[in-house]
Amino acid sequence: MQSLRPLVAESMIVTSSEAANPERGLLVDMSRLGGKRRLGVVAALFTGALVASLSLGTAAFASGSTVHPVSSAQTPAWSDGQTVTVQYSQNFFCDTSVASSASSGCEVGTDSNRGPVANADRSVLYVLVPLFANPDPAPMCAVASCPNHPMNIDLSRIAGALGASPDAVSDIPLPAHSHILDGAAGGWWDVKVVAVTNEAAWAKLAAGKSEAVMNSLIADPSSGVVGPIPTNMYLFFNVVGSSR
Repeated sequence: MQSLRPLVAESMIVTSSEAANPERGLLVDMSRLGGKRRLGVVAALFTGALVASLSLGTAAFASGSTVHPVSSAQTPAWSDGQTVTVQYSQNFFCDTSVASSASSGCEVGTDSNRGPVANADRSVLYVLVPLFANPDPAPMCAVASCPNHPMNIDLSRIAGALGASPDAVSDIPLPAHSHILDGAAGGWWDVKVVAVTNEAAWAKLAAGKSEAVMNSLIADPSSGVVGPIPTNMYLFFNVVGSSR
C-alpha cells in the first residue's frame, strides 16, 4: 500500500470555517489515493477528524467525558428506502478483550471477539463517514456528538497505513457520520465503518437510503464508497418511527 503521509499532511490544513464546523470540513484529499486506498482511506479520515477537533481545543468533548449516556435519546437513520428514527435506551458496548488505547475501549480495524449478548451480530449498523467538504445532507452526527456513542476511538491497528506511530492515533474523536441499517430489528447492532469520498456518492446514498444501494456502490470501484471496515463496537437502539 502506498504511503499516506503526504495525504495526511494535506488533511491537517484546517481553515477557520472548517474549525468552526469540523464535521463539514475537508478531512482528506482523496483525489490522489487511486485504487490502493481501502485501509488508508479510513486511517486518513480519522486522523483528519482528530486534527479538526484539536483545532477547537476541548470543544469536541463534553466535560472531558468519553461518552454521553442519555436515556431514550434519538437520532435519524436510513433503512429500506426510508428515514427512520432510532431510540437509544442503553450506552454503547466495545469488546474489552480487544486491546484499545482509547478511553472508550473502541477500536477500528478488527472485529470483536465477543458481543454484549449472544448473537449480537445479527443486526448491522453501517456508519457512513464523508471524506469531503460540505456534505449535503449534513451528517446525522457531528464530530464526537451523538448520544450513547463513544466519543473517541483507537486507530492504532491501522497506523501503518498512515506512516504514523500507533501512539499518535490511539485515542482520537469519533468523526461525523450518518447511519444505514440492515433492517428494522431492535436491540444490539454490530457497527461497521463505510467511507464515502465524494458528494455524488453521498447524494446517491441519501436518495437510496438503503443497504442495497450502499452495497451496489461498494461493489463499483469507481463509486468512491469504501468498506465495510470492522470495529469492536456495538450500539443499542430500536427503530421507533419512519418517514419517506
